[in-house]
Amino acid sequence: MNLKLAKFLSYVLHPLMMPFIAVMLVMNLNTYIAYSISPQVQRIIISLVFITTSAIPVLISLFLLQKGMIRSLEMESLSERRIPFLSASLLYFFCYYLLIQLPIPKMVGIMVLAAGLTILIAYFLSFRYKISIHMIGIGGLAGVLFGLARILNADLLELILITVIVAGLLGTARLSLSAHQPGQVYSGFLIGFATEYLFLILFS
Repeated sequence: MNLKLAKFLSYVLHPLMMPFIAVMLVMNLNTYIAYSISPQVQRIIISLVFITTSAIPVLISLFLLQKGMIRSLEMESLSERRIPFLSASLLYFFCYYLLIQLPIPKMVGIMVLAAGLTILIAYFLSFRYKISIHMIGIGGLAGVLFGLARILNADLLELILITVIVAGLLGTARLSLSAHQPGQVYSGFLIGFATEYLFLILFS
């Protein structure tokens, strides 16, 4: 894959954007979730998820970069990943706590809870293994769609296929940039997918 395209995909499909993308999709799907939540509450959910799972983690990473605690936003070494991963997972859990205070379907909060768990898994793995957090993110999105399709009996096949194709492109991009080995890409996708899917099926 062309390196410019690989970098573009890595930025556009950054893992910190995946919960926001997932929530945006869920709110616009033709399912009872979107119909059961008022437009005002939907805006609150979207804003809350974006601030806690995307904006604040990015600001923390920029702060760590400024202080010299990480060398780049790519966080190429294992040691650089630990503080950003741990702080991000805590923010995801905080987001889940805030979401369950709202009058919304339980599965919306479960999506964020599972995403926080995947980052916590990545944190513990970072002591020995450089798993692909990009693939965890896109795998989680695929797991959400598969889970919702089963729970809600919704026809999401087209969206699922697009997500799987995009996941393949993103995995190729990460390999083209020599950011990961194949095993790190595959295991990342599987962890993201399995965690989201199982949490939705078991706890929603």
